[in-house]
Amino acid sequence: MKLITPLSLAFALFSAGVSIQTAQAANTPADQDKLRMHTSLPKKAGESLFSYTAEWRQDEGKLYHSTGMSFLDANKMDESASAAKITKKLVTSMKDGMIQLDPNWRGLVIDQPQELAELILSNKAGYALTSVVVRDYTNQALSFDLVDKSFNAAGVQLAIDLVLAADVEYLDKFSGQKPKTASQGEIEIRLDQQKPIQIKTDGKTTRELEAEIARQLSQAQLSENSLVVSQAGKDTRNIKPFDGSELQLLNLAEKSVAIDISDPSVGVLVKFKFKAANQSAQAMESRSMLVVLALIALGAMVYFWRRKAKQTEQNSGA
Repeated sequence: MKLITPLSLAFALFSAGVSIQTAQAANTPADQDKLRMHTSLPKKAGESLFSYTAEWRQDEGKLYHSTGMSFLDANKMDESASAAKITKKLVTSMKDGMIQLDPNWRGLVIDQPQELAELILSNKAGYALTSVVVRDYTNQALSFDLVDKSFNAAGVQLAIDLVLAADVEYLDKFSGQKPKTASQGEIEIRLDQQKPIQIKTDGKTTRELEAEIARQLSQAQLSENSLVVSQAGKDTRNIKPFDGSELQLLNLAEKSVAIDISDPSVGVLVKFKFKAANQSAQAMESRSMLVVLALIALGAMVYFWRRKAKQTEQNSGA
């Protein structure tokens, strides 16, 4: 049996490190990751929040993110209002959010094709999308797709988190007790062109609503962990703590998801997790493995050194 020497082990570790570094240095092509969002006119009266946060990773591993934030009011929509104009406002809000980033860090492209009521988020070359979180408290009818791929084929997982609008609309020191249940309305969810599921929101908690949807939507499972960790932020009108439950669709074979909520007391967070979100964990695992192998190599070298020293001592004594 051939004995593995410290030199050969060190060479193997060096080769593994070079392979990992080469993989990490690979240039991600532009438009590898895409998310398209179809928007509509808000149904909710009064100024309500619509925001979305995109996060992307530079090829060498650095993470950046940007948030677009808009306030919409159905009562202020005149005859000239259109879904395309709403989309343009949402596109502008994200571009404004990226201004604070150095141009070399802006790995996100946002586009509104032909001035339609849709916006497309995609990655620049050398960057990859890791997550997108859409927060809608305006009761828009929304739909999402990856332009030309099914979610599971693209390795994109998604979650639907129903939330109470009061959690972002009420300021504790200026308001009374916040409602803890929905008021009255409906939630409709459609996958591709399948028959939509519809549930009544009347007086139910968000967890009860999510559990009811999970029973009707076989692809969804109720989870107590958030698919995407929200970006830290002090503006409670935008980012709220995870409320403890959400619907997750982790291996969705369909190409599109549509959500329409008519209850003004209910908002929705739609979360998308891209493949690049897992690469950092894999990179850490690879580096951890190299550390383990390096310790093994060090132990082997110490062992062989002691063995050689003992043999030399024995030979000298003889």
